[in-house]
Amino acid sequence: MKTDFVLYRMPYAEQAYRIDADTTHLLSSAEELDGVCGFVMAPFQTSASTPIVVIEGKSVPVPMASMPSRVAVDEHCSREQYASDFARFHEAICQGHFSKLVLSRCASFTSSELYCPEQLFAEACRSYPRMMIALVCSEVAGTWLMATPEILLALDGYQWRTMALAGTMAWEGKKQYEWSEKNKKEQLLVAHYIEEALSTFATDLEISEPYTVKAGNLVHLRSDFSFTLDDSLTDGNGLGKLVDALHPTPAVCGLPKQEAMEFIIANESIDRRYYSGYCGPWNVGGMTALFVSLRCMELSAHRCVLYAGGGLLAESSEESEWQETMMKMEAMRRLCTQTR
Repeated sequence: MKTDFVLYRMPYAEQAYRIDADTTHLLSSAEELDGVCGFVMAPFQTSASTPIVVIEGKSVPVPMASMPSRVAVDEHCSREQYASDFARFHEAICQGHFSKLVLSRCASFTSSELYCPEQLFAEACRSYPRMMIALVCSEVAGTWLMATPEILLALDGYQWRTMALAGTMAWEGKKQYEWSEKNKKEQLLVAHYIEEALSTFATDLEISEPYTVKAGNLVHLRSDFSFTLDDSLTDGNGLGKLVDALHPTPAVCGLPKQEAMEFIIANESIDRRYYSGYCGPWNVGGMTALFVSLRCMELSAHRCVLYAGGGLLAESSEESEWQETMMKMEAMRRLCTQTR
């Protein structure tokens, strides 16, 4: 019988860890996280077929495997379908139903060689030292690899942290980047949403000014939030409600939140499943650090499916948004298509 497991490495860390499941919890809401310990893998929207998976077990250090050669022999994605989705999403924004929507797509690759998830994880760790790298293998969720720069909720000593990460440009090695009004507006929408979501949970809230950060082959606009928990949450109860209030942020969903999620589920051509959910250790050895599940690939023996999305505003164009998803997929495409 297959045993659920996870490999993960925190940003800037030199050591990776593995958890083999003693128990796998399947939860129907973030509120059920209270009192549970383990590595969390949550979907974009929780359902009977995509529950929140929590892999509970001992976290142990692991060595990194070497990366073998591989050749991708075919790629499948549909520009026509994306264009159709874009037109539908953009029209809803222009009609005033939404201030922002996030449109996602996927592309699949097949290979003549077997994909080894553990080796892909090791290569991702070497390639993306600034990101949180996670490989989750679950009977329920499947096998997912991600390299994500975006914190949803993390504990740093006695301070809690989150961030507003939005806006995307190609990294060109420059010290200064000129951000478009569209990118700045998109980042501001996310920041305002997070500030409002924290208002009933946080005290001593501090918010940084937006600044540019590198994430693999891209740069983003980021604002940092640090805070202490309201006294009602200091005993650990209610943290699940905070996670539920934050997820999904407008960086992966849209505004207004509930209506945007319903629109995406009804109108997006792909089933996101665990892409744009969140993952990370939850009270594992005293560590809690949940990250938004970005730069994702879903793996099977000879196939990997890459996921990416972008935020649409009234100013968005289909061509620029398609190119943004191409850039975002590049982080995982490099891993599953490179040869040596």
